[in-house]
Amino acid sequence: MEVEKHLCIYLEGIVQGVGMRYYVNDLAVKMGLRGYVQNTPDRRVKCVVQGEAKKLELFIAALKNAPRGRVTNVVVEPYTSTEKFSDFNIRF
Repeated sequence: MEVEKHLCIYLEGIVQGVGMRYYVNDLAVKMGLRGYVQNTPDRRVKCVVQGEAKKLELFIAALKNAPRGRVTNVVVEPYTSTEKFSDFNIRF
């Protein structure tokens, strides 16, 4: 089994009010990833995600070409936390 990675991903551009969180949630669930997605006060969408490195690479590529809104930038940062997720969900 491949080692899991934990990432914090920020989507920038026109990403709020266009169903982006629902798209991200559906994509993550289909890919078997865990974590959450939420809007941020600075009009970005934040994804905290855990999963196999290869799946995360595919996830990031799909986010860059999201069919909702207009993603102009994807910021990927390492995520360090002891929190473990059992599923993926939308936080409000």
